[in-house]
Amino acid sequence: MNLQSLHLDRVLWASADYSLSLGDLLLALLLVLGGGLLSHLVAAFVRQRLVHRLATSRHTRELAPRWIFFLLWTLFILAALRVLGIPLTLFNFLGGAIALGFGFGAQNLCSNLISGAIILVARPYKIGDIVEVDGQAGTVLAIGLRATEVLTYDGVNLLVPNSNFLANTIVNRTNYDRSLRGLVTISAAYDADSRLVDETLRAVAAAHPAVIQAPTPPWVLLDHFGDRGLDFKLFFWVDTTRNNVAATASDIRHAALAAFREKGIAIPYPQLDVHLPKAP
Repeated sequence: MNLQSLHLDRVLWASADYSLSLGDLLLALLLVLGGGLLSHLVAAFVRQRLVHRLATSRHTRELAPRWIFFLLWTLFILAALRVLGIPLTLFNFLGGAIALGFGFGAQNLCSNLISGAIILVARPYKIGDIVEVDGQAGTVLAIGLRATEVLTYDGVNLLVPNSNFLANTIVNRTNYDRSLRGLVTISAAYDADSRLVDETLRAVAAAHPAVIQAPTPPWVLLDHFGDRGLDFKLFFWVDTTRNNVAATASDIRHAALAAFREKGIAIPYPQLDVHLPKAP
């Protein structure tokens, strides 16, 4: 069996300086489709056999196979273009607005891809980290080649281009560990024992299962003398691996209210004193 019997040498397109045969077209399609499948299999092999054994970070386990797939498939696509005899400089001749739009789109895409590679190596944030971007805080769910998916506390999924994380200031609340500091403010009447209030608040926080003792145990500050009473601030650290800071603070407020009632510590209420002048 030869190429002529399969008609693979049949010319599909011909011009003065370019010709495309059926065999070249089929080989290019095989490189693109088969290369994509092979790249996927290699990335899956790396994920299952190598990355999960060598890498302890979920960040590396998720992102490294994606980059392997992208780089391998890019090589297959370039090989397909070479088989078709299409030089990369051909794209320079795209005219007018199409070329301009393609150029801006490719620039943004390349910027995000390069940023994704930097994120893989530098690791300014990882999957599971709590970050603050564009004034919204949330948990990093996935880091893709082009964008990062962040789930906000309101349940909204944000797809943030990777270049935004490197170009703007990003707050990573859990970069080194999974602990976050919580704060509860509460007031007590002026006739309350301030030391008793301090001990009660610290005991309530320490009793909560989500509150941890490191980097510091719960502590209380008598913030200032308010218009209605003594204003206290209770600080505590929460392990956010399985706990939520806002929910923990709510639990502590309920427990503090019950403890205040048990120990006779009054919480001041807003009041307005009205003085009426005496009649002459």
